[in-house]
Amino acid sequence: MTRQAAESTAHESPDHLLSRTQVARLFGVSTSSVTRWARTGLLKAIRTPGGHYRFPAEETRRAAARFAAGELTRLD
Repeated sequence: MTRQAAESTAHESPDHLLSRTQVARLFGVSTSSVTRWARTGLLKAIRTPGGHYRFPAEETRRAAARFAAGELTRLD
């Protein structure tokens, strides 16, 4: 993979994946709550090769809307 292709991929991922901090701000909770939700399956998450959680942006935003409406349930 060329450096330009790698940089392009790196720039695309924030549009499609959210970090724990971004998800915590979206829901108005702590990052430890987001981690717990990911571990228990409440939120769909992927793990990076470095062990960090990343969350599908569109799906997570839908879950945040349900959370705000008091309708959040297990997503798996």
